Amino acid sequence: MFKRAAKFAIILAVALSVGLHWVLLQSVAWTGMFVTFAQQTTLSAAFTKTFNGKNPCRICKLVREGQQSEKARDSILPLVKIESLQCATALVLTPPAPFSPPTSPDQAASPRAESPPSPPPRAA
Repeated sequence: MFKRAAKFAIILAVALSVGLHWVLLQSVAWTGMFVTFAQQTTLSAAFTKTFNGKNPCRICKLVREGQQSEKARDSILPLVKIESLQCATALVLTPPAPFSPPTSPDQAASPRAESPPSPPPRAA
C-alpha cells in the first residue's frame, strides 16, 4: 500500500513539475467548449470555433494566465553556473602482454619433493 502511494506521489510530482496540469486543464476547457459549441452549431463549426483562439472560455484564460506567471517566475530565477573539475591526466588503456607458455623446466611447476604421509589418513 505504501509503495503504491509513493509511486503515485512521484508520478504526481513529475507531472506537476513538467506542467502537465496545464495540459489537463486546457483539455478539459477544450472539451467543454466543443460540447457547448456543438449544441449550437455543426460539428465542423464547433471544432473551428473551439480551436481558433478567438473565443476563449474562463478556463482557457486561467490556463494562459497561469502559464505566463510560471514563465515570469522562471525567468526571475538566477542561473547558476556549474563548474566542473578538470581531469589531471587522460586515461590511457594499454593491451595486456601476449601470453606465452613456459618453455624451460625452470619456469614450469617443479615435481613434488616430499612423499605422501605414511600411513594415509583415515576417513572420518
